[in-house]
Amino acid sequence: MLFLKSLTFIIWNIALGTLLVYALKWFLFNKKQRKLFGWKIPLTPGFLVRKRDWLFTKARDMLHDYLNQASDRMYTNGYLKDWEQKVWQTAWDNFAFVSDWPLLPKAFKAKIRNTIASLAKDLVSKILRKVVPHFIEQLRIEHRIDELDEKLNIEFFYGYFKKYVYIPMLKVFIVINFIIGLLNMILFLIIA
Repeated sequence: MLFLKSLTFIIWNIALGTLLVYALKWFLFNKKQRKLFGWKIPLTPGFLVRKRDWLFTKARDMLHDYLNQASDRMYTNGYLKDWEQKVWQTAWDNFAFVSDWPLLPKAFKAKIRNTIASLAKDLVSKILRKVVPHFIEQLRIEHRIDELDEKLNIEFFYGYFKKYVYIPMLKVFIVINFIIGLLNMILFLIIA
């Protein structure tokens, strides 16, 4: 009877190792929001499911935000306006040597610097607001994001995870926990 009790060490250790590997899979790939007694379980849906959805949503939002800013020149809070202003300021600073030219009136020097800075800003503005959206439309970036979203679904990642991580890790944990359970069983039999 004592020997049969000691065999439970092996069974419990293998069960614990299998449970840990299964918990990892559940933490990463649980597809649904789970509730327990009406309370949301915090780690559901799975980590990779949430991050994959977040990534594609973020990519679409960034693309739409860029296109909205590119189409609206009066949008003053966007990063395109900031980039244009930085280009203007950089061009203004880089042409500071114009102020050192002798025999030109100060207002004329400032007008030259302002014209050059405005030309640089207009060039960058045309590239950012006309050329880039044209390429986005020509390359059909939004459709490519949707295609990637369909191709890189959670089953795609789960297939590779199961093949290269889950099954080998399960085998390793079963072997390690079998050895630990065997050692616990021997120690139990020695002590008892």
